[in-house]
Amino acid sequence: MNEEIQRKSKIKIKDKEFSKELVEVLNGEEGAESLEEKWTPVAEAIEDPNRLPFLLSEIMDMEKTKELRRALVRVQINAQLKRDKALDFYKKQLFAATTIEILLYGRLSLKPKKRKRKKGKPEEGKKPEEEESTEEVDEEKEIEEG
Repeated sequence: MNEEIQRKSKIKIKDKEFSKELVEVLNGEEGAESLEEKWTPVAEAIEDPNRLPFLLSEIMDMEKTKELRRALVRVQINAQLKRDKALDFYKKQLFAATTIEILLYGRLSLKPKKRKRKKGKPEEGKKPEEEESTEEVDEEKEIEEG
């Protein structure tokens, strides 16, 4: 893990330490000093993405709430915005947050949806035979691509 990130202030929750930045991002507010205990497996997996495989069963048993999903989206946005600071660390955080969201909710909120086109009309600049399929992707394929 990046040394600069390790040195940032920590918050102790349920005998585990988390960076203050992560707690703030998960809560969606600056100055947050606490985190719901039920979110600690997610926080631990995002704080140290190498722990994700070992926290999987705890995460899969978590209650799916709108607040948790919003927290995962905030982590994804934060990781994208800060990846220039510590590419490897934020890339792993992004992977952990997207994987958890897919496992719990079946798809990503931030993934752009495919636009439907009318049949028979090719996209501008494409010949009809080059036109991409507009069929809906089933949920299993979406999870695999995730």
